[in-house]
Amino acid sequence: MPRVPGRMRLLALLLLPSLALAQTSVVSQPALPSRGLALPPTGAALVDEATALSLNPAGLGFVNGSQLFYLHERNLVHDGLGDGVFLATRLLGLGLGGAMEWIRGRAEPDYRRTSLGLSLGTRTLQLGGSWHAYGSSHRDIDALDTFDVGLTARPMRALSLGAVVRDINAPTEGTLALKRQYNLGVGVRPLDERYTLGVDWLFSEGAFRQGQATYTVNAEVIPGLRLGAGVSHGFTSGVPIALQVAATVDTSHLGLTYAAGGTNAGLDHLVAVRLSSETYRSIAPRGGVVTLLDLNDALSGGTSPVLSWLGVTEADPYLRLTRWLDLATQDDRLAGVVVKMESLPGVSWGKAEELRQALLRLRASGKRVMAVVLSTDDLGYFVASAADRIYALQESILYINGLAVHLQTYGGTMEKLGVHWDVARVGRFKTAPEQLSRTEPSDASLESTNAYLDTEVAVYEKAVQEGRKVPVERLHALWALGLPHPKRAVELGLMDGIISSTELDKKVAELVPGGRFSTTYAPRDERDGRWARRRRIAVVPVLGDIIGGRSREDPLGFSRLAGAETVIRALEQAQSDPSVAAIVVRVDSGGGEVLASHLMYEAVMEAAKHKPVVASMGDMAASGGYYAAIGAHEVFALPTTLTGSIGVFYIKPAVEGLLSGLLGVHQESLTRAPLADILDVWRPWTPEEQEAAQAWADASYDSFITEVALRRRMDKAKVDEVARGRVWSGQDALARGLVDKLGGLLEAVDSARMRAGIPPDEELDLVVMGEARGFFSALGGEPGVRAALSLLPAQEPALPESLRALARSAGLNLMLLQPGVKAMLPFQITVR
Repeated sequence: MPRVPGRMRLLALLLLPSLALAQTSVVSQPALPSRGLALPPTGAALVDEATALSLNPAGLGFVNGSQLFYLHERNLVHDGLGDGVFLATRLLGLGLGGAMEWIRGRAEPDYRRTSLGLSLGTRTLQLGGSWHAYGSSHRDIDALDTFDVGLTARPMRALSLGAVVRDINAPTEGTLALKRQYNLGVGVRPLDERYTLGVDWLFSEGAFRQGQATYTVNAEVIPGLRLGAGVSHGFTSGVPIALQVAATVDTSHLGLTYAAGGTNAGLDHLVAVRLSSETYRSIAPRGGVVTLLDLNDALSGGTSPVLSWLGVTEADPYLRLTRWLDLATQDDRLAGVVVKMESLPGVSWGKAEELRQALLRLRASGKRVMAVVLSTDDLGYFVASAADRIYALQESILYINGLAVHLQTYGGTMEKLGVHWDVARVGRFKTAPEQLSRTEPSDASLESTNAYLDTEVAVYEKAVQEGRKVPVERLHALWALGLPHPKRAVELGLMDGIISSTELDKKVAELVPGGRFSTTYAPRDERDGRWARRRRIAVVPVLGDIIGGRSREDPLGFSRLAGAETVIRALEQAQSDPSVAAIVVRVDSGGGEVLASHLMYEAVMEAAKHKPVVASMGDMAASGGYYAAIGAHEVFALPTTLTGSIGVFYIKPAVEGLLSGLLGVHQESLTRAPLADILDVWRPWTPEEQEAAQAWADASYDSFITEVALRRRMDKAKVDEVARGRVWSGQDALARGLVDKLGGLLEAVDSARMRAGIPPDEELDLVVMGEARGFFSALGGEPGVRAALSLLPAQEPALPESLRALARSAGLNLMLLQPGVKAMLPFQITVR
């Protein structure tokens, strides 16, 4: 019976409440084979890295990238060695982990432990499980298989709860019999993420009172340096007090930890090395980071035409850029930004004002901003004027020659073609049909366009004066050159110099002494150690022409359509999501179908009954776009936003002259009611049909201004005075009570935050709900009742996209040709 004493000794060791259960390296007995290597100070509710596989497999669910840990332990008490490799990654929403550990000691049998685990759940609740298989020259250990299950709940930013059942299968092999072990943990963060306290209670089945308590404290002293300590003790005799201390130095993707501790019986040393795809907070480089922001690339988007056809799109590039700039402003690592100016796709004067304000916020937060101009027009220079320094290259192209608007009319073309246009409209300024029915712009069209252009010029001139600290006459002098050379811009003080590409590093060094240039910088790309989910503000976009059905964009990116169904669904989703504290409706639309606009307006009002809703206007929020916005509690516009245009119209072609006179087509109409063919496109309206169509438009207009008066708390007659299709700048709209405040998307977010009662220092997540999709976006999903009402026939223009793009470049909106009452901008305005 020579092996019995050894087995009995091993069995006794397995059943002892070893300090290795306490997640510290401090042990007075050899580590249990079912426990593996010890870890630096942590707890069941705290662990959320690859090493969670050894302690609480639920922690694997909080790993967002991929991690590799190597651990080496030297136990001087038992003259033992241990090595382990831990892997973790996130795949298909699951946290996956694997590990292999080797435990060697002179006093006890060597063994190897192989582990696999997974976790699933959310940021607030994770459930995990792990399997451990053992290999050893000792046959009883070699036959062992154990299973653990764990739960981690993080319902609040300051609270984490953990529960683990170890050796849940309570295996028995030969003379080895492992009892189930239980670990209950609590973690708190009394201040913020930098300081964490944990308490664990560890006990064997049937021995709750004979358990062991572990107290853990971890602190991030400075970014990149973490200190930790753990104390373990029991409440019965025979379990000594043990202490462990640790220090971790982090760089972005590499970390090194050293932990030491012990009891009066001796010391235990642990070294851990981390490699990760996730970026950890690291010691900030002297002088900070300087990065490049290519506005052309940032605004161009990245979805391929093939993926767009399949309904797969990326986030709206402008919203994504806005979020980048906001996070960069808050990032202490960032010291400077080099802005590459080449073009601003998809940006007009409203969004340009937002970009300019974003650069000013960067500067106000202590960052230095340098603009490098490759080519730019007045719009780009308007944005660049917010930078600390503006440089051009020797051959940079400057289209800085003043602002202009071009209004095309096609009445003469229609006369030559023999096409007559019937129009029913309300408002002298609702001039959209004039594009097709007049040979030249009306006085009303010229009046409103000139007023808007004057506002644009005034805002532009003021920005340059304030940004460059030069009189406005300098800008006028540059305009007078038509195509100025960069040298002249420098002479006039509108730029700081002409540089070669080889001088760029030198200029960056002058702007940010000691700064380290990084092309891979991304704000908030660091590992998110926050507990619970951040409260969120949902951004619901209304981008492009408003239609029934679903929002979508064509694969080539020429057009965007804001579908009522998509917007309604997004508002309902945000309204019902408990993590969404407030909603921002982002409108960048010149309007479209009246019914679809009205349904959006009603959905915004319904959401506002449940949560704070703020509207943010971009380049334009006019007519139907304005209608959708006013359902919010508060409406923000930029000074140069094109808004208002409160009015409706109906337009119908009569093509008899074209088809009959030119092509010899004949049509005979047989009717059974006086106005049965009022919508027929063959002949012009009769006086009775014109009267009926006008009554239809009048009723729709009356409903429109009634709702505006209700939401804006204005007298209906006063609304009518500023309505009738008149287009206003955001600045002028504010003066007339049509909007509440001047500001961009981030100001709207700040207002939504305040209305939701969220402290200014609490971090929020912005989430976009209801983005446009591709060609197959109409497939799948069951709409709610209100969304189902918006499944209006979404008419597609009959012309191919190439001709539609040509029409847009000529200033013609082809939605005019679709049937139905429209609430749209009276013309396409492009100010350059």
